Amino acid sequence: MSLRVIRARGLVAGIAAGPALVSPDPISFLGDVAITSGEIVAPDSRVRGRKLGGTVLVFPGSMGSAGAWRFLYQLFKHGTHPVALVAVALPDPSVVQGAILSGIPVVCEPGEDVLATIADGERLRVDGDAGAVTVG
Repeated sequence: MSLRVIRARGLVAGIAAGPALVSPDPISFLGDVAITSGEIVAPDSRVRGRKLGGTVLVFPGSMGSAGAWRFLYQLFKHGTHPVALVAVALPDPSVVQGAILSGIPVVCEPGEDVLATIADGERLRVDGDAGAVTVG
């Protein structure tokens, strides 16, 4: 099995691995996700019904408000959180704050189009310290 490394901007330190949940749509942790189950409930989301727990969320970016950190942290407290975030765009500060509090590694601005080149369910390892996503 060959591994591919995608360079990115590391935002939140840590290392985590899991299957990719690739969302072509931005996600708001404030309202788009059911906290106790981790299920994406946004009516227009193309990944509606999928669960974040244990996955590496690969998405264009976050939508949210100043309170989004609480919802990401509550996902963590319920054990329904993604293990890492790979965002195309810089996530809003509240999401980054929630990831820091929850110990969820975050990278953004990857060196390739991750929405097109990472397959849903593909095994990923995210290194927030080094700013790297290992695929495979």
